[in-house]
Amino acid sequence: MIKKEYFDVEQLSSLPSNWCCTTLDELMNKIVDGTHHTPTYIEEGVPFLSVKDIRDGEIYFDSCKYISQEEHEELCKRCYPEYGDLLITKSGTIGRCAVVKTKRDFSLFVSVALLKPAIPEVNISYISLAFQSWFQNINVQNDITGTAIKNFHLVDFRRLALPIAPLNEQKRIVGKIEALQKRSQRVKEAIDAIPQLLDQFRQSVLAAAFRGDLTADWRENNTDVERASVLLEKIRTERRRKWEEAELEKMKAKGKVPKDDKWKQKYKEPEAVDDSELPELPDGWEWARVQEVGKVQLGRQRSPKNHSGSYMRPYLRAANVFEDRIDTSDVLEMNFDPREYEIFKLKSGDILLNEGQSKELVGRPAIYGGEVPGSCFQNTLVRFQVYQGLLTEYALVVFRGYMHNGRFQQIAQWTTNIAHLGAGRFAELEFPLPPEAEQIEIINRIKKQFEIIGRFEAIYKTIVKRSDQLNQSILAKAFRGELVPQNPNDEPASILLERIRAEREKLQQQTKAAKKSKSKTTKRRSKKAPQQAEEAIQLELPGMEE
Repeated sequence: MIKKEYFDVEQLSSLPSNWCCTTLDELMNKIVDGTHHTPTYIEEGVPFLSVKDIRDGEIYFDSCKYISQEEHEELCKRCYPEYGDLLITKSGTIGRCAVVKTKRDFSLFVSVALLKPAIPEVNISYISLAFQSWFQNINVQNDITGTAIKNFHLVDFRRLALPIAPLNEQKRIVGKIEALQKRSQRVKEAIDAIPQLLDQFRQSVLAAAFRGDLTADWRENNTDVERASVLLEKIRTERRRKWEEAELEKMKAKGKVPKDDKWKQKYKEPEAVDDSELPELPDGWEWARVQEVGKVQLGRQRSPKNHSGSYMRPYLRAANVFEDRIDTSDVLEMNFDPREYEIFKLKSGDILLNEGQSKELVGRPAIYGGEVPGSCFQNTLVRFQVYQGLLTEYALVVFRGYMHNGRFQQIAQWTTNIAHLGAGRFAELEFPLPPEAEQIEIINRIKKQFEIIGRFEAIYKTIVKRSDQLNQSILAKAFRGELVPQNPNDEPASILLERIRAEREKLQQQTKAAKKSKSKTTKRRSKKAPQQAEEAIQLELPGMEE
């Protein structure tokens, strides 16, 4: 149900003199919704439409369901859509309108209302636009009752009052609105391509960055920087040092103290990258493996035993990690004991990548910036922690590039409909390493390019917002009588309403007469039936045979 104040007829008191106001109940011969029961669907048959099939002012049959002819005929006894009727969605996604402009048979689900004009003179396109003008003032979340699914009830349709212009002016209003909307649609179609173009631009910047193209001129002017080969040796040294520290801690935890350094021989250097089939890097860069330049770790697996416990902590999963953004709107908790917490606790600067995702989004990365203090991570995520000398922001550039150019897809393995990155496969992946000074330059240049993209996105959003506001303003002006000039020679709307009322009264009288006639016929039949039955009995009595 909709709040009562939205049906206040007094709000329409300032209409032009030859206009009037009336309810949809007076204008329509029938206001009904589709079937309240789910029919039996078949592969081919009569189209069966719901909310999803009505959009942008049109009826779409391309993805609708189908029912049998017999079931359609049964549903039509109550709700029969015909050419010139008006459909309005009333459940879930509310307020979409479409005038029926086809003679094709179809039936409706309960989520769609059917409005049949009282007389042919009712301009159904005008009524549709007037409804849209009224509906744009409704806040669906606040003004319509209902919890999970919002519903516009049939009683709401019937009591809704709309401004009615003279019939000729209605035609002028509809023509003007349609012309303006076509112009607005052309603008919308032109600007709708902007987000995709900006996204492509963003991807090209990332690709140019880790190919070295973005900083080609910088390298020409900075030939004396430390080469990546030197940096890689430093990173490898730190990698070994961290491994030794971790191994020593493990031995101490078990009460074992090494007598010599033989245990250090267990350390395995990553295999050198075979770059024979890889793109050629700029002079001064080096190919490495992901596990050479940072620590790779898969998150903790979910288990029913960890749904409760003494150490419940927030954790992040794939649903929280978007490209370059951590979403904290839906953070869950799981039990991590003190030992597990030390292993899986997140640190500011960690890069988190989606381990399991759709093929287009597998490996989707973002930098964790401490958004959820004390949080851990689950095994739908892979964590990457850079070693000293590799900048986190540059590593993110590489991983975003791999997501967009399909490299992550190439190494992923599939289960049913999910692509898995795999911590092991990710660790072995090649990684383009520039000198540290060039990493800084790459990051700065990307930020500048992304700032430009951000400004264009802001301009695009402003244009879209203004376009929507313009369309709303057009409707508002139209139904205040301000869009097209009034003609004093036009027949007043009140006369149209009188004809509608007269026609409705005539139909009511015909309906009453038909019911009365049917009732008399039924009574005559009921009186005749006992007499016929009595005669039949007499014919069957013994001795009455001929």
